[in-house]
Amino acid sequence: ANTGDFPVTGVSLEEAREFCRFYEKRLPMTYEWQYAAQGLDGRRYPWGNDTTRIGTACPAPEHPTKGEPWGGPHAVGTFDARGGRSPFNVSDLVGNVWQWTGSLFVDNHTRAAVVRGGSSYVPLLANEFPTIPNLMSWYFQPALELDKHNKLLLQQPSYDRASTLGFRCVKDATGGAPAPYHYR
Repeated sequence: ANTGDFPVTGVSLEEAREFCRFYEKRLPMTYEWQYAAQGLDGRRYPWGNDTTRIGTACPAPEHPTKGEPWGGPHAVGTFDARGGRSPFNVSDLVGNVWQWTGSLFVDNHTRAAVVRGGSSYVPLLANEFPTIPNLMSWYFQPALELDKHNKLLLQQPSYDRASTLGFRCVKDATGGAPAPYHYR
């Protein structure tokens, strides 16, 4: 696969917004992302409720330690034939890379963007026998389930980039219903 087949990563929130705007689109709000992934039936994952499909319908978590490289994101659509699409036929919603949304969390002290979907990169503190693997506390906890999200603290665009964070663009339907209340 050439690089055009992989998710765009390593871009800041502002760069992702600008890319979408150039194509007359925008980042999805978190409730839109959730609806596209879950539909109306309350499923736990885009493919349904079966936890045994992790690794088949989406990438299996990778746990690099001691300088091992992360395998990186998979090509877009890699898991489609294995049943990884949502009820609306949307690909790669969980497990490949975290995804920027247009939803922000703002209070008197912080500004954060809501990110959805999780990444296959899940570093461990240790993974050698007989040590019990522990998730690194400084990194996002896994969030493949559709009722989970994370907030990425926004500092400045040059710091808001990661190889585990990408985005998707959406376009409003002509004559569609107005958006419900949501994050600022």
